[in-house]
Amino acid sequence: MTTLQEIRQTAQETAEAITAALGIDIEITDETLTIVAGTGRYKQKIGSMEEEGDLESGYLYAEALRTAKTYIIEEVSNHPTYNPKENELAEVCCPILLGDKVIGLMGLVAFNEGQRDRLLKDKDNMIQFLKIMAGLLAAKVAEHETSNLMKTILQSTHDGILSVDEEGMITSANLMAEKLLQKRKEKLEGSRVSDIWPDLPLLEAIKNGQKIVDQEVIIFEADGKANLFSVTVSPIQTGLTGAVISIRDMADVRKLVARLTETDQPSSFLDLLGSSRQIEELRETGKKIAGSQSTVLITGESGTGKGLLARAIHAASTVSQGPLVTINCGAIPDTLLETELFGYESGAFTDAARGGKVGKFELANDGTLFLDEIGDLPLHLQVKLLHVLQHKKIQRVGGTRSIPVNVRVIAATNRKLEEMVKDKVFREDLYFRLNVIPMHIPPLRERREDIDLLLNQSLRKYCELNQKEMMGFETDVLDIFHRYDWPGNIRELENAVEYGVAMETGHWIRLENLPLLLQEWREESQSIGPLKDQLNAREKQMIQECLKMTGYSLEGKRRAARLLQVSESTLYRRLREMGIDKQGNE
Repeated sequence: MTTLQEIRQTAQETAEAITAALGIDIEITDETLTIVAGTGRYKQKIGSMEEEGDLESGYLYAEALRTAKTYIIEEVSNHPTYNPKENELAEVCCPILLGDKVIGLMGLVAFNEGQRDRLLKDKDNMIQFLKIMAGLLAAKVAEHETSNLMKTILQSTHDGILSVDEEGMITSANLMAEKLLQKRKEKLEGSRVSDIWPDLPLLEAIKNGQKIVDQEVIIFEADGKANLFSVTVSPIQTGLTGAVISIRDMADVRKLVARLTETDQPSSFLDLLGSSRQIEELRETGKKIAGSQSTVLITGESGTGKGLLARAIHAASTVSQGPLVTINCGAIPDTLLETELFGYESGAFTDAARGGKVGKFELANDGTLFLDEIGDLPLHLQVKLLHVLQHKKIQRVGGTRSIPVNVRVIAATNRKLEEMVKDKVFREDLYFRLNVIPMHIPPLRERREDIDLLLNQSLRKYCELNQKEMMGFETDVLDIFHRYDWPGNIRELENAVEYGVAMETGHWIRLENLPLLLQEWREESQSIGPLKDQLNAREKQMIQECLKMTGYSLEGKRRAARLLQVSESTLYRRLREMGIDKQGNE
């Protein structure tokens, strides 16, 4: 009997666990190519041999046993050493090593396109995972190592782990489970899971073999405080029936989701580019109020950098290690905005996800929630937002329980909320609750001294993105940038520079490589000058047209003066000032 056959129950449990985790069938053979464990169709083949037990054949398993190498077969039909028999599509073959000796193989096999996609999506991690599991089996063979290795893995994981029998009785618990559930291991082991979570359908899951994924459960303490957990149940139906329960603190889950869904854009007040007095004052104010938990209302036209300022405030705040969650109140339909902000409970409406959904307020717990375009928030949600700001609690759509949230709110808008309050389209009490610390970002046309800094920063940014080396802007281009009013503010300026960098083939951005809008604006602006210049030009044109009729003789000029109703001396003076000679030449 080979070493792996001696621990076939452990090998089978390992196979079941791998398939439960990955959703892909697996077989485990010993060094004689005898199948000792398997899932799916391989479970029926335990005891039979792969490749007819021929260790000298040129097929995959025999090759892996000889070389002790891991193989990944992405396309079975194109591989010379693979002998497909059951419509296999792809496979990872990993040797089980005890020291430098190969004692068996793990074959993770895909039989459909879905399994093949999962198998190949992250090949390196998949191979690494199989090597770890192969190492666990090898350690089991070496008796004294098995227990220590398994304990190390279980105790070091960030998840709480409980193993339960078919009756829902806890048989083991790791350190994190003790910490999360606030009970000693001795108290947990031997107790029932239903005593902790009465509503968790554990026995049903074990009986039906159906996995429960990330179900939200709650434990109430004596003082009424609610502790939320995310629980995953993985049934085991081998020789030992039961399940493995993975537990996570919902606060950690929310922070993880926030990190995965929010763009990682580290910011500081130095990123507010500009040397103008207005920008200097914004930086100073931002630094002063960053450590406060007070609500901030940022106003300013579109494209002025309200989001950048919000990120800078969060980065300098006492909750900077927490999540920064952003939601644009004007970009989400009213019917969806409430659930995005506050989440919903399971069954709250048709097609609601099982277990419900966490809203932005919960995701931002212990961090900052940035409510962009707050002026677009509908009235019925203004009431709910005001309640959250006052009581620091939210209630999910379709729910009845209040969930405490510790969130610093920063709001922003390009609309005039004071006028909206007068027009009864924005609640006055909410406005004052939001406007505790007002911060206004002036438009670019009111701080033109900042334009050069913004141009240079944008040029460096887009040259790097486009892998170009450019010196700067030609004089007439700079003149346009300085005179243009920039209705789109910094965003429009950056777009203009990006366009110029993309179109330019030389080392200086030229007029012809600016966006068409700016070129047309230049032509129009040149046709409109100061009033004095326009009047002089028109006066000169009228005098020249009159003299063409009367002639440039002494008598002709007298007649012209009478027609223009000016004195002769005035006419002669204007001719000199305009540089018109006796023949009308300039």
